Amino acid sequence: MRRATSMFSRTLWFLASVLVVYQLVSYVAFYNYLLEPTVKQISHLLANQVKLIFPAQRDGMLPDEAEALVYLATGIDIYSQGEAEQHGLKTAKRYQYLEEGISEELGGAAKVRVEIQDHYIIWIQPPQASTIWLRVPLTEIDDDDIQPLMFYLSVLLVVTLFAAWRFARQLMRPLEELEAGAIAVARGQFPDALNEQGSRELRRLTRSFNHMSHSIKELIEERNLMMAGVSHDLRTPLTRIRLATEMMSSREEGLKESINADIDETNAIIDQFIDYIRPAGSVETRPIDLTQLIHDVLLLQGEQDLELELALPPEAVLVECHPLGLRRVLNNLCGNAQRYGARRVQAELRDDGHWVRLRISDDGPGIPEADYQRVLRPFTQGNQARTGGGSGLGLAIVAKIVAQHHGTLRLGVSDWNGLLVEIRLPKQQPLEWVD
Repeated sequence: MRRATSMFSRTLWFLASVLVVYQLVSYVAFYNYLLEPTVKQISHLLANQVKLIFPAQRDGMLPDEAEALVYLATGIDIYSQGEAEQHGLKTAKRYQYLEEGISEELGGAAKVRVEIQDHYIIWIQPPQASTIWLRVPLTEIDDDDIQPLMFYLSVLLVVTLFAAWRFARQLMRPLEELEAGAIAVARGQFPDALNEQGSRELRRLTRSFNHMSHSIKELIEERNLMMAGVSHDLRTPLTRIRLATEMMSSREEGLKESINADIDETNAIIDQFIDYIRPAGSVETRPIDLTQLIHDVLLLQGEQDLELELALPPEAVLVECHPLGLRRVLNNLCGNAQRYGARRVQAELRDDGHWVRLRISDDGPGIPEADYQRVLRPFTQGNQARTGGGSGLGLAIVAKIVAQHHGTLRLGVSDWNGLLVEIRLPKQQPLEWVD
């Protein structure tokens, strides 16, 4: 049985359990305080009637005149075994609780059977006369008096359970809308303001969420606008400097190359800044052949004096992802490896069914284990972070893109004592953020 995990199912199960327990307690109370005393009283009255008919210990039939008087006075028929079976004893069923009560009242083992026609008929074989049966009609107790009660109780339970379902549905609907809105905001998509409905606490929560969503949207828009302006304002003087270097004399060729290299590095840093602040909602995923993508990207890296070893599946491995984002991941990892002295890079791809596992290994100096978490943060600098230059955003961008794809990233030591980067990605992107 699947475990109830959502708040709606838990609330519904709680309300249903309370209602079912209430019904059970009501039935127990009805049985203990009404039905059981009634049955005891009936047993007592029936036993008293038997005692009036058979005041002494005797066996056998009464005289015909006595039977007639008993019938006129009480409506009780007295039959032998054969006559009783002809008049309905065969269809009667044993009622153990009633039998035990009458036997206790009569001081011996009596047999009691219950026949249901338009009304209840009690058949009693008393210990005082074990060869005869008394047929006692209970004309005031009708089976139809009990069946409507059970029907009404069942209908009441169904209606109450439906009302509980309706109540839980209405209670959870604003929370479901809040959940959908939170998922959209996490993906960088900002929905319209949610309707404030439900209880006072839910209305306050919805109002706070709408305010938060609006504030985050404005903050991201301002950040993107600021970065676009900064990028433009920085690239303009860099372009003028590059144009100025073209006018330098040939005797200053070394200085010219140094300035152009600094300009290229500055442009690369600006590009990394823009890549890092790009919101997650701006990327759209689609199924691609990850094997072919890795082959194409690393083939270009091999043209830059980087020895490559590819361990890729021969067949296509379809993964739902953002192709440009994964290209950036591969370029950053290979670029970092080459920047810090690596000459060999190995790429290995495995298909684990619902997941793919990509391992990028190099023969560079590697990263100390104590710095694994540190280098994944942006703007990490220092020798122990193996950042000999740049902005310190390379691995941070990789970690962010992998997280946007609901994947995981792990750093380790390669077989060449260099850096090992293992990336695990789902083959299909989940519809929502999962635990």
